[in-house]
Amino acid sequence: MVETYSDAAISGAAMANRPGLLDALAGAEAGHFDVLLTEDEDRIARNLEHLAHVASRLRFAGVTLATLSTDAVEDMHVAFKGLIGAEYLKNLSQKTKRGMRSNAEKGLATGSRLYGYRSLPGGAVEIVESEADVVRRIFSDYVAGVSPSAIADRLNREGVHGPRGGLWSHSSICGSRQRANGILHTELYAGVKVWNRMEVRKDPRTGKRTPRMRPEAEWERTEVPHLTIVDADTWQTTRCLKVKAAAAAPFERRRTPPWLLSGLVKCGRCGGSYTIYTSGKLVCATYREKGPAACTNRRTPTRNEIERRVIEGLKTRLLTPEAVEEAMREHLAAAEERRRTAAAQRLPFERRIAEAKRAIERIVDAVEQGRASSAMLDRMMAREAEQKHLEAQLAILDEDPAPVTTMQPHAPAMFAELVGQLQDRLTKLGQNSDGQPSDREREFVDSVRALVVRIEVEPESDVPRAPLRINLIGNLAAFVSDGVASAEGSLPSKRLGKLVAGGGIEPPTCGL
Repeated sequence: MVETYSDAAISGAAMANRPGLLDALAGAEAGHFDVLLTEDEDRIARNLEHLAHVASRLRFAGVTLATLSTDAVEDMHVAFKGLIGAEYLKNLSQKTKRGMRSNAEKGLATGSRLYGYRSLPGGAVEIVESEADVVRRIFSDYVAGVSPSAIADRLNREGVHGPRGGLWSHSSICGSRQRANGILHTELYAGVKVWNRMEVRKDPRTGKRTPRMRPEAEWERTEVPHLTIVDADTWQTTRCLKVKAAAAAPFERRRTPPWLLSGLVKCGRCGGSYTIYTSGKLVCATYREKGPAACTNRRTPTRNEIERRVIEGLKTRLLTPEAVEEAMREHLAAAEERRRTAAAQRLPFERRIAEAKRAIERIVDAVEQGRASSAMLDRMMAREAEQKHLEAQLAILDEDPAPVTTMQPHAPAMFAELVGQLQDRLTKLGQNSDGQPSDREREFVDSVRALVVRIEVEPESDVPRAPLRINLIGNLAAFVSDGVASAEGSLPSKRLGKLVAGGGIEPPTCGL
């Protein structure tokens, strides 16, 4: 026994969130051991796809997968145990949902803790009076005309912890009307338990739980008067105010085209996102929602100012011939390495597929000669299943052909020139009647966005009107092109930006 790997209390429904399993695969490929012993196949994965992937990688590394009942796990074991594991998870999910439904109908706890309440042994729920007072105060202030942001700022200044133990924000108080969350939208405070609002699915790639809202017609409600915190009049008044506020904000609901750097601009002090504040201006979302107690960056730069300085930085600092040439060398080397690796991984599968085909042909010949038996037919079915499994694994390898991309000599200079003209183009060229950029302009904008990892904005000091510092973190790996610029004054005929996995450089932060 040379090493032990474990993933305690982690579901086998995914691979990406299993550090023990990933370490075991890395150890196998590094030649640290010859046999990987596990209690059963379902300890590796409860998913046919993932179990087959692990078995394939171990086999390629020359490592035998063994269990307490099987000296060497074969393809048939993988197929059967993978299906059994997946079916187990499906049945477990159905039983869990049935238990939660029973608890909901009885007014018991069905999920995570809600602010103002705590769960008792057996699933009973009771009110936490100290938190209930805060809930009543929030409703009272809102009915009195205090904005959610001002309520959050007051609570933060007084040191009152939020629902998750951190700071209060506009969203923790208002929440979402569609999702029925946030303090002001939670019906339980009025004595009504709402359940079956959402279902949670686990992403098989990352293992992350992803909530999905069900249609409101499927929601179910149970009266729980003993859990009432807010009286009926206050609740109804709050509902009326929320409806009026939603109807009186047409600007917020209007569909506007996204701007060039949407989602990329961050606050240099707290890391929060910069969002639209008023027409043409941006503000740190943390400062806006949680107040100065959470972030002191109150500067509201214009969108045009940030765009101008970022575009100038892309043009004069990121897209220089020397930097692009180095990124291209890195990309070509990484693409060639991926291609060699894929070719090496194909050989064992192709050899085993050929062996399976030859075995099937021999059995067919025996059948034609009248020498068939039930054992031979069973063996042929097993071989056919093995062949299909191997071909599926081979198809996975073929999904990423890892092409080697070339770039025309003058492409960087032409692209930099187009970047410099970008603001003009988005304003004057080819917009549709609804104000949205044309498809070709959107393609070009996406190419420019691919060059930016993040943009950090903050004042150099707390002195009023201090100069604004904008740091651009760029990614030259995104600049790998198979397109050419067309006639002068028009957009590229093909997308000039393409993300490259496994290659490229990321220049250091530069002040603009």
